[in-house]
Amino acid sequence: MKGMATNLFELLSNQRLTRFVMPLLSLIYTLLYVSAPTFPPVWAGNIPLPVWKTAIGLIGLLSSCLLYWSRQLPLLITTMETLVYVGLAFATSDDSFLIPLVGALYFCVCLSSALRIAAGVGEVAAAVSLVTVSMHAGHMLFLEWSARMAVIMAVVAAAIAVRSYRIRRETQQREERERIRSEMLARQRDQAISRAQVAGELHDSVGHDLTTIIALTQGFADSVEVEELQEVLKDINQVARDGLADTRQAVRTLVQEHEAIPQEPDDDGRRFGSRLHTLDELDTVIAHARAAGLAVVSTETGHRRQDRRQDNLCFIISREAITNTLRHASDPSTIVISRDYEQGGTLRISIRDDGHGNAHRQASGDWKPAIHDHQGVGLKQIGEQCRLMGGSLSCGPSENGGWTVEAVLPGTSEKEGNADG
Repeated sequence: MKGMATNLFELLSNQRLTRFVMPLLSLIYTLLYVSAPTFPPVWAGNIPLPVWKTAIGLIGLLSSCLLYWSRQLPLLITTMETLVYVGLAFATSDDSFLIPLVGALYFCVCLSSALRIAAGVGEVAAAVSLVTVSMHAGHMLFLEWSARMAVIMAVVAAAIAVRSYRIRRETQQREERERIRSEMLARQRDQAISRAQVAGELHDSVGHDLTTIIALTQGFADSVEVEELQEVLKDINQVARDGLADTRQAVRTLVQEHEAIPQEPDDDGRRFGSRLHTLDELDTVIAHARAAGLAVVSTETGHRRQDRRQDNLCFIISREAITNTLRHASDPSTIVISRDYEQGGTLRISIRDDGHGNAHRQASGDWKPAIHDHQGVGLKQIGEQCRLMGGSLSCGPSENGGWTVEAVLPGTSEKEGNADG
């Protein structure tokens, strides 16, 4: 039974179908009305019956054709059908020509605004009441008027039901489209995040390893005097540089689409790479920098807390800063890494290099602009993660001519406490 009702509502809510059905029903009613044994009223007694029926048929045809445009101009067509009904009723002394009128009223209720619906129902009820009062008297007046009002109210109720069903169906379809669109965007976002994670791992791990190889081979080549060995080291150095350039290009390609999508921090902070790093791994990075000829000083003050997200981001920032020093700084000799744990759990990080040798290279004509002048892909992505964690990251030239990277990382528990407050 429910399925039959749904199919009926589906049929009635199909405006393209009812656009043709209503005029067709009105035309059939007109043919039945004209074919019935009707006679002209007293005032038209001199008009031949065929001529009279032809005139009535043409008026009915006009009314039926008007219903075709009810979908575009529902209230206007209802008003015109009301005038035709009143005129035809008084001309024929017959108030039964209701089909075109209620058809127009159906479209008016289905498609119009509340104010226009009230106007359409009001003018139809007034016209039917006027005609009924003019043609009936006594106890028949109430019966005829009640019957016609019942027909009008039934049409209005059916139109309201169909209108409600159509609105609900359109809402469901719109929600379904939004759901599909949201799922598609979620898939695109997940793919972009996955690419960004791969890009982060390439940039951080592979980039750091290649930079270390470049620094080690460059330093060793400058210290040996065997020409054949120098050539081999230069070849290794060049291959590493080419690999580093290819890696950076791959990283930029992977993060290009990712940057246009707003991100949210993962629950475990696993944004740059496939696993969380610990501060113990920073010793390996420092060892590589020392092997490349840098004096690395690492200090830590305060009480370190067991905060995996904070430790992971601290490692990533420190590794990126050391890698940038090896890659871009001009003859650095010292890197100073300091970590200060505040009482509330906030970690302040500072990584500074001295960058000595810039003035010498610039004066000798061997100076090249350092890429320290902008953050690049790595620090930009890391800075975004710091902001998502509730912290900050900044970098810029130091007073001694080197470069400084500073970050503030709140503890996970501290951030949750602030959010609750």
